[in-house]
Amino acid sequence: MQFTEPAARSPARVAICIATFKRRELLAQLLMGLSELTFRKMPAPEIIVVVVDNDSLRTAEDICRAAKLPYQMKYVAEPRRGIAQVRNRGISEAGDVDFVAFIDDDEVPCPAWLDELLWAQASFGADVVSGPVLPEFAADVPEWVKTGQFFDRPIYVSGRSLDKCNAGNVLVRREVFSTVRAFDERFALTGGEDTQFFLRVSQSGYTIVSSGEAFVSESVSRSRANIRWVLRRAYQVGNSWVLCESSLDRRLSTRILRMFKACGWMFQGVLSAGVSAFLGKAAIVGSLRNFFIGAGMLAGLAGRNYQAYESAGTDAIK
Repeated sequence: MQFTEPAARSPARVAICIATFKRRELLAQLLMGLSELTFRKMPAPEIIVVVVDNDSLRTAEDICRAAKLPYQMKYVAEPRRGIAQVRNRGISEAGDVDFVAFIDDDEVPCPAWLDELLWAQASFGADVVSGPVLPEFAADVPEWVKTGQFFDRPIYVSGRSLDKCNAGNVLVRREVFSTVRAFDERFALTGGEDTQFFLRVSQSGYTIVSSGEAFVSESVSRSRANIRWVLRRAYQVGNSWVLCESSLDRRLSTRILRMFKACGWMFQGVLSAGVSAFLGKAAIVGSLRNFFIGAGMLAGLAGRNYQAYESAGTDAIK
């Protein structure tokens, strides 16, 4: 992706959209982080923060009222259960803006977060900019979880072209939503709605690039940092990927290839299990995770949609 020095221009209008569900303390931390944003590379934008609460009891409303933000804030409750519905409500509530930024309610941005996203967008002429998400472990998270890198995600240099990304840390040009149908609400409880959306964005000819500096930190509590959660997440990743792929490509050859890939993941897990038994808990869970990714793929090919968001708990798989 070619770099171009950003030209001087008027401040952008940005809607920061937050989907939330029963994470009051984490949401408060996120809003505090947004209040500390700084702008050095780009002109400070006009910002509106849109919080969409998926709890019909509006449990996040008082947190939003108490937040001290230097920007306009809009709080709405979306009664239809599902992450895709909440993201789409955020888009509709964003209003007349140039960009929509998404950040999750268990994340906190670095002060330069939005500045870096806007700089990368202007520098590379991108339609979508995706930033890195770093795990922030609670004090009681066991060491094997950190060693196993189960919550680590790829970090790419700024300007690298991507064919997909997720919605946990991303900036989207507003006009993209006028061409590409919004998040598919069939993925309401399975997850994968963001992967499927950004695959469609890429297939429609829009450019997606990375920002290597627009960091956000994701809270990882002890309730997530355990074998059960890691393996459920692996199963969901495999299952939702098949659902995404099937929704976009219905060819039999694609399904057959995916079946072989699923078996490959499972075989890799079984093959490495014997060795991992001598390498510690992180290695053992890593082998199991590979097996569960493949199992989730096969389940998806068989027509089973794993409802990861069906749980009402705050640590439902994300």
